[in-house]
Amino acid sequence: PEQMNFASADGPEPLRYVGEVFRTYILAERGDELCLIDKHAAHERIRFERLRTGREDLTAQMLLVPEELLLDYGEYDALVKNLRVCADCGFEIEPLEAPKVLIKGIPSMLDKNDASDIVSELAQNFAVHRHDPLPEILDDMYHTMACRGAIKANDITGLDELKSLIGQILEDERIRYCPHGRPVMFKLTKRELEKQFKRIV
Repeated sequence: PEQMNFASADGPEPLRYVGEVFRTYILAERGDELCLIDKHAAHERIRFERLRTGREDLTAQMLLVPEELLLDYGEYDALVKNLRVCADCGFEIEPLEAPKVLIKGIPSMLDKNDASDIVSELAQNFAVHRHDPLPEILDDMYHTMACRGAIKANDITGLDELKSLIGQILEDERIRYCPHGRPVMFKLTKRELEKQFKRIV
């Protein structure tokens, strides 16, 4: 394993990438601490922050074959009222005879194979938050997009991408919890490990 140096709020202590377990958790060592990082939760929060700050590419990718999606009437009405919001985020959706819509494109950060599932989830969220102000609706939309666009547990992830995740987590104090409130990382000290192994009492 090699040394990586990252400036962070915790100080410039060198961080050593150790490995990955269960294709889900990144292990890294810094000083007397072992850091365990949930790669999906971390990437989801990074994507969420990029969406909120306008740094994520929201260019639409057009589907080769547009997909019809059948919603319930409440979801249909809520989605149609928010088509401008969807378009600004890279979705190309056309209302058909209620309660059907035609999905023509989705943001390039998302998997085209998930188009119907993603738009269905957006419609459900719009229906639930139909009385909320736009910032709340946008945040909920960004949650959906960030989750769908993030690395998944059990995905095979390249070493450079894992190291990039570690760097972004250490550089940005906001990336401590995913948008759903789950922790991104926790630390285990050398002392805590030694107590577990009865090296010390």
